[in-house]
Amino acid sequence: MDEAHKEFIEHLKGRKRASATILAYGKDIEQLIAFLQEISKAHVHEVTSDDIKGFLAKMQNSGYTLKSISRKLNSTKTFFRYLKVQEYLTDDPASLVDHPKFEAKPPRILSPTEYRALRDAARDDARIAAIIEVLLQTGIRIGELANLRTDDVFLGEDGKEGHLYIRPMENRPERTVPLNKAAEAVLKRYLEERTKTTNKTAHHLSSGASLVLISKIAGHKRLSTTERYLSLIQPPKGEEKVKLEQL
Repeated sequence: MDEAHKEFIEHLKGRKRASATILAYGKDIEQLIAFLQEISKAHVHEVTSDDIKGFLAKMQNSGYTLKSISRKLNSTKTFFRYLKVQEYLTDDPASLVDHPKFEAKPPRILSPTEYRALRDAARDDARIAAIIEVLLQTGIRIGELANLRTDDVFLGEDGKEGHLYIRPMENRPERTVPLNKAAEAVLKRYLEERTKTTNKTAHHLSSGASLVLISKIAGHKRLSTTERYLSLIQPPKGEEKVKLEQL
């Protein structure tokens, strides 16, 4: 069962399915396999449509919405179709299971009060404030935002408006997204603070301060994050200094 799961994931990657889709399908099938193991179904050819219905019932009892259950069934149907094509089984038990009916509600739009609350909550954090404002003002996807680099941000100058360069991702082509004044203001603040932090960290490291000490001061959760700054400096000769130099 686990081997079939791994092959299925590789099949999805070979089909160049979106990484989010592969991740979701993978977790759904993991849950399915865990349930099947609980009821002592070790091989895919032993699975019946009643087993799949039992899995969906367990998901509903666990608090999953009908929409989420329908998505899990879609993952399950895709999985068993793949198994049938690969001749792991002759009959597809998932084909006999119907999707649950649910009302598709339109997406909820934040109110102006909620917009203000978001901004107020992030006011003292330049990075979070920039994330919130860019999402609100541009409408780009979260994955696109996470994929942004500093050199993808073009601030306005000489009367021209700024823009973001959105890199191509999987099946989505590259594009540019214009920035309004609100988005530009928070991005400018974040980039300025980021530059100051980078310069300060690099200076302390070049002065011989302990990597561990700088990591704690900068609030880095991983030492590897601080280690990235080493590429920006000329390492000092001799022993490390413990004292921070004044800037």
